[in-house]
Amino acid sequence: MSRPQHLKAVRLRLIPAALGLGAVVALGGCSAGQVTETDTQVAAVNGASGDAKQVAVRNATLAFPTEAAFYRAGSSAPLELVLSNEGPDDKLVQVSSPYAASAQVSGISELPSGTALHATGPSAKPASADQRTVQITLNGLKQDITPGVTVPVTFTFAKAGQITVQVPIGEDHNPRPEHGSPVPGGHAGGGH
Repeated sequence: MSRPQHLKAVRLRLIPAALGLGAVVALGGCSAGQVTETDTQVAAVNGASGDAKQVAVRNATLAFPTEAAFYRAGSSAPLELVLSNEGPDDKLVQVSSPYAASAQVSGISELPSGTALHATGPSAKPASADQRTVQITLNGLKQDITPGVTVPVTFTFAKAGQITVQVPIGEDHNPRPEHGSPVPGGHAGGGH
C-alpha cells in the first residue's frame, strides 16, 4: 500500500472515533451546570414531612379509620409516621393539634442520635424486635375528619424545637374488593 493510500485508510478509521468522542463531549456539556428536574420533586408518599434542625418527621398520616371512612368529632385518631434524628440526642416532649382536645404519647419518646422512631397505628403490622416504636393519638377531635382534609399537627422536641406538618388520613391497608366481588350480607349482581 502506498503512503497516500495508507494515510487515507488511517483517516477513515479515525473518523468514527472522532465522531464518538465529539458526541460524548457535546452531550456531556448539555448537563454541565444545569439543575435537574428531579431536584425539587417531593417524595411520592401519602404522608406529610417536615424538619427542624437535624430532626425529621416523615410520612405522617392519621391511621385509616377502622369503623367508617372518616373520623367523627369527639373520636380519637392514631398517627402513623417516622421520626428520625441525625443530630444530638433529643426527645419528643409534646404533640398537639388545634383539631384535637389533646394528644397522647405513649411508649418510647427518646430519640438518640442516628436513630428512628416509628409511630404505629392499630392496623400496622407488628414492629420488628429492633424497631423503636411510639404510639401517638389525637383525642377528642373537634370536628369530623374526612379523607382529603389535612390536620395541622405540631411535634415539640426538647432540643430541635417544633415541627408542624399538615397530616392527611392515610391509606386503607385492607384489600379492597374487586369489581363484581360479593359484598358480605349484600346483593351481588349488577342490579339491571
